[in-house]
Amino acid sequence: MRNVLLIIQREYLVRVRTKAFIIFTILMPLFIGGLIVLPARLAMKGSGTKRVIIVAADSALANSIKNELAAAHVSDEEEGPSADTRKAPRAEFDVSVQTPPTEDLRNQLITRVREGSLDGFAWIDDDAVTTRKGTYYSRNGGDFVEGSLFSRALRNALSQRELAAHGFSPAQAKILLGPVDVDTVHIDKEGANKSNGLGAFLLPFLLLFAIYMTVLIYGIYVMRSVIEEKSSRVVEVLLGSVTPMQLMAGKIIGVGAVGLTQIGIWFATGSILGTGGYAVIHQVIGDSMKDAHVPTAAILLFPVFFILGYATYSCLYAAIGAMCNSDEEAQQLQFPVTLPLILCMVFAMSIMRDPNTPLAFWLSMFPLTSPIIMFVRVSVNMPPTWQIALSIAISLVSLYFLVWLTSRIYRVGILMYGKRPTLPEILKWIRYA
Repeated sequence: MRNVLLIIQREYLVRVRTKAFIIFTILMPLFIGGLIVLPARLAMKGSGTKRVIIVAADSALANSIKNELAAAHVSDEEEGPSADTRKAPRAEFDVSVQTPPTEDLRNQLITRVREGSLDGFAWIDDDAVTTRKGTYYSRNGGDFVEGSLFSRALRNALSQRELAAHGFSPAQAKILLGPVDVDTVHIDKEGANKSNGLGAFLLPFLLLFAIYMTVLIYGIYVMRSVIEEKSSRVVEVLLGSVTPMQLMAGKIIGVGAVGLTQIGIWFATGSILGTGGYAVIHQVIGDSMKDAHVPTAAILLFPVFFILGYATYSCLYAAIGAMCNSDEEAQQLQFPVTLPLILCMVFAMSIMRDPNTPLAFWLSMFPLTSPIIMFVRVSVNMPPTWQIALSIAISLVSLYFLVWLTSRIYRVGILMYGKRPTLPEILKWIRYA
């Protein structure tokens, strides 16, 4: 046991003291935050006042569109009842109206847009009321925001016109065209919690992605560590003092402790900076995460499923490292091991929508997918306790068998050099060990 603890200490300290660990631990939260917040902020940021002309045969319709554009937002924030709590910038339009639409006027406006004195113009024919179609000419074809705002303004203006023809006042038309808010309440064993589709999806997905990435990254760390020691012949010295089983166990536990340390630092950083970070994210996505809820059981079971998933795949990656002599050889064998993890991410979306299907049940029982799929089910809709217990029990039993199997491969393969072994040779290793 003392030898295993020494190996764990060595593997842990060697990795947490590296510059790569420190930089990755610090920069990853900043990178993820920038990846989410910065593009959205840049997309929302206005590019100055837009000079736009509305050309229509009906001046009343053109002025109605003008009013809609004047009140428009760059984002869709006005589509919810909590719009007054959001701080997205407004689109600034300098809108003018011209009538009637003629071909000479169209050519003149096209020339102005091409020269840069005009940002765009909306062209509404006489039959726009019946066809419900208009044309928007823009100097920047990639600015989809302008086109979507004009489309919404035209739709609202035409709808208000039709409602007014049936005797509805402008105030009544505004109410009829206004958004409808639906509150979603999630009912589980802990009670009823107000939630929403985006928030109920994002939080479990973020935790799922954390398990996926850390299991994959640190499993590969174990593999590369085995290959490095094998290629440098250090392992021959180590095996003079410890058994292959102790060496593999110490390596897996030590690298796993590094992963838990990194996740703990990220979680603590997120908790400390949560208030300021939420304020920034709130400006970008509004109240989408306001009512997001993750069951307490999911938070408590997160380290359990992480350890099970990491230990399972670390054994497989350690076996690959023992069989190979270089990273190039190992990369060719990684895909069969990584495939179950990829399948977990592929099926995660559908399982989040319906976590009680037969597919979700059997994937949550299969040892190579259960740590991720069962965690998804726990996060979205708590399954029966017996299913969670059965999934963990199957994972533990299969992990014991996997450790026994891979330790035999490790015992022989770690001292084998030259060409990569074939499957019959690996079976001989298992019988020999």
